[in-house]
Amino acid sequence: MRKTHNAILKIARLGMFLAFGVILNFAESYIALPMIAPGVKLGLANTVGLIVLYYFGEKEFVAVGFLRIILTALFTGFGYNFFISLAGWFLSSLLVVLLVQFKNLSIFGLSMVSAVSHGLGQIIMVSILYESRYMLNYLPVLSFAGIVTGLAIAFVAREALKRIVINE
Repeated sequence: MRKTHNAILKIARLGMFLAFGVILNFAESYIALPMIAPGVKLGLANTVGLIVLYYFGEKEFVAVGFLRIILTALFTGFGYNFFISLAGWFLSSLLVVLLVQFKNLSIFGLSMVSAVSHGLGQIIMVSILYESRYMLNYLPVLSFAGIVTGLAIAFVAREALKRIVINE
């Protein structure tokens, strides 16, 4: 009975984190940062991903991230933006899951790697979709933005992790 209760509680908590991630992802689409660079976002929903990674583990991190992309696409559409988001999520999640195995990267390192690789994945997909390798010239801009936003998101996630209490 206790094992079933814990499993249900875990699913409910992951569902809440997923919902919060979708809301942040959707809300962030209304925050324009044109003064930085076109296409650059803060990545607020990645805060949720880092929290899930640290509290629940890699499988849950991947599942919540994938479901967040799918659910957000239900609201915004499954056009090119969906494939661009999916490519960014795939590359960043792959690298985070691989790097977390080494256990020597801090939340800041993981967040920066995630943000930069997310941008790289997006650029690769845009290059494929639009059949233009010139999009790769934008990589330094997105990489720099990824480092800055990755640090900011890691700071927010670290502070949230200090305050969130999940009793199993």
